[in-house]
Amino acid sequence: MPIFAEREKKARPGNAAVAENEKNSTPFEALPQVSDLTLAERHEGQRRMIHEGALWAVMNSAIVPGGAVLTAFALYMGADVFVIGLVTALPLLAAILQLWTPQFVNLMGGRKAVSVLTLGTARWSVIPLAIISMGAWFYPHLAALWLILFLVQLTVFSGLTAVGGTAWLSWATTVVPIEKRAVYFARRSTVVGVVGLIAALLTGFFLDWWTEPTATATGHRTNPGAYVVLFCIAALAGLLSTRQLKRTPDLNNQAAPADRPSFKESLIATWKMVALRKYLIFRSANLFAIGIVLPYYAVYMLQNLKLSFTELFFLQNVGALAGLVAFPLWGRLLDKYGCSPILYWTSWFKVAYVTLWAFVVPGNPFWPLLFLHMSLAIDSGLNLASGNLLMNLLPPGTRNVSYISVFTAITSLVTAIGPFLAGILIGWIASASVPVLGFGMGAIQLMFILSGILRAVSMLFYRGFSNKVRS
Repeated sequence: MPIFAEREKKARPGNAAVAENEKNSTPFEALPQVSDLTLAERHEGQRRMIHEGALWAVMNSAIVPGGAVLTAFALYMGADVFVIGLVTALPLLAAILQLWTPQFVNLMGGRKAVSVLTLGTARWSVIPLAIISMGAWFYPHLAALWLILFLVQLTVFSGLTAVGGTAWLSWATTVVPIEKRAVYFARRSTVVGVVGLIAALLTGFFLDWWTEPTATATGHRTNPGAYVVLFCIAALAGLLSTRQLKRTPDLNNQAAPADRPSFKESLIATWKMVALRKYLIFRSANLFAIGIVLPYYAVYMLQNLKLSFTELFFLQNVGALAGLVAFPLWGRLLDKYGCSPILYWTSWFKVAYVTLWAFVVPGNPFWPLLFLHMSLAIDSGLNLASGNLLMNLLPPGTRNVSYISVFTAITSLVTAIGPFLAGILIGWIASASVPVLGFGMGAIQLMFILSGILRAVSMLFYRGFSNKVRS
């Protein structure tokens, strides 16, 4: 496969060290060695992480930024397309807080402490979201106030989750050894996906069941009390998931790292790692292209194509189920061929995927949408490859927290720019209709086309990555 710089090697403990120009390149590597987890602790940790992920899936079915529930709730409170963009963009901007994750780890004495505190606090903050939804239900004339509070809560939740997620990812590299990651995370994702699928399907039924009459195209809308119930269930699931985090083992004698370097030093250190630098450039360009349409899939289906919540969640669950069926296959393919080829070809598939969305029009959109959602089986391979490749490019142990924080903060910031720009562009061309191949394209459809073009351009930055594990 000549397109790749090097065919990825299947990870084994004896892999060679990385190139000499990446040695001694960062201020994060001069940490004392720490003892590893025992085999029993690894097994316990892996089991707890699956339990935590399943509970997280229940919570996430109602409160994922850009998801159908939060999008519908924002629309109920009177949000326009720009505010819908903010629902996705603000959480991504808040992710820049993860740059301070190494400092928090130093201050609190370990990755587990940071993960439990920040993720636990974030999940507690879903309770205020339930209170906001009650306010929107009983005092709808204050919709502007509730919408502002909603955006603030969502931003705080996402910022804390970003910090905790960075520490958790570093923690996971200790709990799950490199040679088992592809298979383990495929299995964990399958469990999380099954639980999320069931939760999402029940959520769709519930939103369509509890309705009230209104002057809309369908003659009814979801009763705002339904959002209160869903957010309360999400809060309970989030609190239970925090208990699983507390019971997951981590290294007991983590040495306190040196004072956190400045952002400039952190960025330079990451930039000196050649493979990580190439991956950062590619992912930033690709995620920017993804970000410009990320908030508008649900909006397009609900408002333009006039789907019900049951239809929307059914389609999303078809996609989730297709991904679940494909997870074991993707895990084996990653073990056999490595992350780089899988990420390359699945990224090209997503260029075609988003472009085809532009040609789904009102009338009989269900079958084209069903095909597109079934094709989300490809996403399970893309997500497994992208996450595992990042972990493989990082140094082991606690010293990788700084790299993760820089990488994810930059990619989140770049991704957040997309919804901001898309909201402005959609506002400018809201009433436009441009003919493309005989189809009249509206504003959101044009964003799908633009996203496809930009994703194709991002592939120019793909150079192939070695799967050698840093030591």
